[in-house]
Amino acid sequence: MKIAVIGIGAVGSVIARELKKLNHNTTLFGKSIKEGFTILENDQKTYYPYQILDLHEYEGSSFDIIFVATKATALEALSPHISKMCHKNTEIILCENGMGFDHFFHNPIPAVVYISGQKHDHMIHHFQDARLLVEDKSYIYLATLIEDLERSVDAELIIERSNDFLRHRYEKLLINLGINSVTALAKNTAKIFDLDTIIHLTRSLLEEGLAIINHDEQIIEPAFIDTALSIYASYDRDMGTSMFYDATSGTRTEYEFIQKYLHGQKGNLETPVLDIVVTLLEAYQYERQ
Repeated sequence: MKIAVIGIGAVGSVIARELKKLNHNTTLFGKSIKEGFTILENDQKTYYPYQILDLHEYEGSSFDIIFVATKATALEALSPHISKMCHKNTEIILCENGMGFDHFFHNPIPAVVYISGQKHDHMIHHFQDARLLVEDKSYIYLATLIEDLERSVDAELIIERSNDFLRHRYEKLLINLGINSVTALAKNTAKIFDLDTIIHLTRSLLEEGLAIINHDEQIIEPAFIDTALSIYASYDRDMGTSMFYDATSGTRTEYEFIQKYLHGQKGNLETPVLDIVVTLLEAYQYERQ
């Protein structure tokens, strides 16, 4: 089975490392050619000498499974390149935050990603988790890969099927709405959840997001808001979020697929906190490449 991993950052590096432990032909792709990557984990740095190819220069044969672990903002531009790497049955696993980008691909399999990390210039800091959640349906190649991961004594990556995938996907969207918004706008890490004012603000934001998601039918239980706040409280105080790292480095965020995506579904609902969040993030992103 031929597998590709596109985007060797905070998420893709962990996926790539674990897939390299299996007996499959796994090729890694990035923006340029590199000879390997380093992961910091449990205060220990490990170098993995796996060649990373330039995605835009690849002209080889097609792949059976492609894991796409880039930022969601890159997906539309990358989709023509990725389509050239596919045969008619290629399964594309989308490992991004947010929603609203599945239509860029043929045979997309969106995944709820539970991998926390940060990419530095020459190193990836892996904080916790190595788990992907996908919809419980029939797969050609992914089914075999899931079985191989379950049998492996070395690979730590877990890919689980869920028969309630939509709920899980919206729950992760809500998680991202809360913590990504406040850490990006405050330009501070999870330590801000030591502040009662931030907890109160985030609760209000989550309540608005929940109302949008549950507008037509209850998809998420209201008690999940307390679960989300408990998750934030459990994070390492020095851990940032993808949007925090974007905001502090002056790069584009994925707000179009998180905050703005939800805002576009609000209808006639009153969402004063979300309105402000979207306005500020849109202002940050204005004419920013």
